[in-house]
Amino acid sequence: MPAPKVIATDLDGTLLDPNGLLSERNQKALQAAREHGLLTIAVTARPPRAVYRVPELAAVLDAAICCNGALHYDMAARSADLRHPIPLPTARVLYDRLREALPGAVFAVETGERHLAQSEALREGVHFNEPWTFLDPEEDPTGEAEAIAELIVRLPGSTGAAMHERTRHIDLPGVRLWHWGSFPEIECTALEATKGDALAAWCAERGVAADEVVAFGDMPNDVSMLAWAGRSFAMATAHPDAVAAATDRAGASAEDGVAQAIEAILGLGRP
Repeated sequence: MPAPKVIATDLDGTLLDPNGLLSERNQKALQAAREHGLLTIAVTARPPRAVYRVPELAAVLDAAICCNGALHYDMAARSADLRHPIPLPTARVLYDRLREALPGAVFAVETGERHLAQSEALREGVHFNEPWTFLDPEEDPTGEAEAIAELIVRLPGSTGAAMHERTRHIDLPGVRLWHWGSFPEIECTALEATKGDALAAWCAERGVAADEVVAFGDMPNDVSMLAWAGRSFAMATAHPDAVAAATDRAGASAEDGVAQAIEAILGLGRP
């Protein structure tokens, strides 16, 4: 494998600690990578505002791919490019079918600029995601958005894996459903919005090949990125699908696993 030119990393469960913050060691490792001439990019399910509001992240990232690949974000200019929205008619059909499959679920829409949600319960476990707009619990959030980056559904008391089983039959053209293992949520994006495809497009625009990319991730939505990159690390607590797609393993996010791997790649000599 040639010398890497890009470090691409998921955020939650990967680069960030359990509180959604960037540790000093991970910050220094990314800064060292940039000083060695590498580009650094976050590839995340988060919207842009939940990236740039994390203290210290903006200083060590060149860019972010957000909403599971639907949107490219320029950290320096703070400008977002929604490349793969869910078509509004498709989103409305999907909303109806998910409501039928998951009675008791609550829904939200991410536009890339704000979150439209049926319940404040959707705030739980989500970091730096303001502004929120709360709707009537029976109001269809897809009818309130001019563009949709993601449709989110949460079923309290369930798990992502169980929700996936109950929605497996939903096969709408042009959309893809993601789950988070134990977290009781499914996120839906346009079919073209995958982390792997979005990262490949971003790298191609800069003349970077797959074998010049090192990627980090932990969940099923990271699989396409981990499989595409020339070298990839599944975190110590990663979902089995991510482990199967990656070429290597990294330490846990709580133990600065990303920094450990970057330090080894750069030959910094830290234990």
